[in-house]
Amino acid sequence: MSQENILRIVTVIENNDYLKKVAGNIAQISNASMVASSRYTTDVVDLCTSLSPDIVICDLSDADGNMSNKIKEICKVRHASVKVIATASSKEGEAYMSDSIKNGADLFMENLDNPEVLRSTLRVISGQRIVSQDKKNFDLICNQKVDELLHKFKLPVHFNGYYFLKSAIIHIAKRESKLPDVSCKLYEKVAADFNFNPRQVERAISKSVNYINEVCSKEYILNAILGYSVDTDNYSLNAKELIALIADQLRLNNSV
Repeated sequence: MSQENILRIVTVIENNDYLKKVAGNIAQISNASMVASSRYTTDVVDLCTSLSPDIVICDLSDADGNMSNKIKEICKVRHASVKVIATASSKEGEAYMSDSIKNGADLFMENLDNPEVLRSTLRVISGQRIVSQDKKNFDLICNQKVDELLHKFKLPVHFNGYYFLKSAIIHIAKRESKLPDVSCKLYEKVAADFNFNPRQVERAISKSVNYINEVCSKEYILNAILGYSVDTDNYSLNAKELIALIADQLRLNNSV
């Protein structure tokens, strides 16, 4: 497994027996590595700042329950992708569970000394990270592919419609619903992105699509989008059709 896919874990566990069991369990998991550990709550903020871990495991069962409050400090300095797991090595620590969640912990898990419990917890965290990374990759792909197509269509970059059309396509491609919604609501979303009036956005997009149709043949446009030749009689390339078609191909080509 590549290094970048390994979950980097910092533990802050005062109970030595609990720490040994958790550390031993982490060592048996192929996509996890414990990069640092401390028995003291005062160290944890520095560890988070200097090591940028993916996960911080905090034991709430310290002598005075200070870890519950320390979680608030951790959450202030952590990167958005860092997950904080609160746990308890003793029954007394469970009393701080509610406070730890209020202070920013992502979840509370007992029995992380059980290898299957820890493995399941990390599987959930790992899955969330993969989904997040996939979304970032899809955003990047959308931007690159739409820019590539609009350049092929010779649409001038100084047209406002260039950016409005690009934004509209990406909005549709990223919709949770599989059905495109190229309506006034879409133009309102694009207008909000650029602080423009929806009517101005609609006119600029229409002008840009008309320009594309003037300088490029219908056969060329469809071939550039689909990657193969089709019967052009079946297509009327107005703004809504063009937006929906490009967005659909982005989703299909990237298995969305």
